[in-house]
Amino acid sequence: MTVGQAIAKRIDEYIYARGITLYKLAKDAGLPIATLQNLYRGHTKSPTLAVVYKICNGLQISIFEFLNSELFSESVLELD
Repeated sequence: MTVGQAIAKRIDEYIYARGITLYKLAKDAGLPIATLQNLYRGHTKSPTLAVVYKICNGLQISIFEFLNSELFSESVLELD
């Protein structure tokens, strides 16, 4: 799994749990919806830390909380 795919799955977990849409998250994060859509479509393999930070701000969580998932373990991620 690429970093982008892991981030998209983690976003899914949060928006599902909170009952919000991707559009709402984009607005709350101050990101263009296309940025999040590109993550979901697999066009963005490795988003920048700035994008992840904005996503976390939109979700009102710390980046540490966001990354605290098995999705980001070395055994799951393709880091090449």
